Amino acid sequence: MARVAITSGYYGDTTVDHYGSDSASKYIPKLYSKKVLKNFYANSFYNDICNVDYEGEIKNSGDQVIIRRTPTLTVNPYTIGLPITYEVPKADNTFLTIDKANYVAFRVDDIDKAQSDIGLINMFADDASERLRIATDKDILGYMSTGAAAANVGATAGALSANINLGVVGTSGIAITSTNAIDYIVYMNQVLDEADQSSEGRFLVLPAWYCALLKLGDLRRADVSGDGTGVIRSGLIGQVDRTMIYQSNNLTHATLSGNECFYAVAGTKEATSFAMEVSKTDTLQIPDSFGEYWRTLFVYGRKVVQPTGLTVGSFYKG
Repeated sequence: MARVAITSGYYGDTTVDHYGSDSASKYIPKLYSKKVLKNFYANSFYNDICNVDYEGEIKNSGDQVIIRRTPTLTVNPYTIGLPITYEVPKADNTFLTIDKANYVAFRVDDIDKAQSDIGLINMFADDASERLRIATDKDILGYMSTGAAAANVGATAGALSANINLGVVGTSGIAITSTNAIDYIVYMNQVLDEADQSSEGRFLVLPAWYCALLKLGDLRRADVSGDGTGVIRSGLIGQVDRTMIYQSNNLTHATLSGNECFYAVAGTKEATSFAMEVSKTDTLQIPDSFGEYWRTLFVYGRKVVQPTGLTVGSFYKG
């Protein structure tokens, strides 16, 4: 880290530490862009909770991806001697619009580039990807919390039973303790089972306090974990009742009747499609100083394509 004495210019403070690098190769936008994208995915779990098959070549905000959904065919009774009726499957397409965009921008002074040997490409890319991830987390998890089918949420959830109380998003919540923490994971899976959703690729995103309650409770029950040792290994949350548990501090939450309720999202990865890309990274010369502007544009889209594959619980720490 370089500490330089600057009495004028845009810093205006001789005690501030500034960052730079004397290696021009570290300022190649393409390398920086790839680093941001790599770090973003390394620190996120979208590959596990969303379908990312449609990412492709997305370049600009406003692009669309056509998602061709499998049509629902009719099962008919067969009677010997009667003709068979052939159905013409109808196209059931939906569109994933790349309509969300965020950016990160910063400036670097030429003096810093000359006096510092810190690898800015790594430092700034790490921070940029983390800030982008947090912003994207909040948006996507919030979006998913409002995308579940009506029969999969609320105080009467369950397409068949209609008697599972998961709390009502925006209205009420369920108190979660170490005693019932596993129970509500099982209830959310029941909702998905009644919606005829596959057990493959199921996930549940929970706040940190809920995960802590799981660790305090008994996760060694064979009927929940499916094995003899349970899912608590070295303090890590893994799979509970066919469902991978993920922890996030970016779930949508609200104060309801004096309780801070978090909207836990569960489902299958086929329920939501997600596509993203670092669309553009470039540099500009600072017109009134010696240095460069850096900016990165990050574009993405998200679409709930199968609402019956999602369920949401409104929970607070009891």
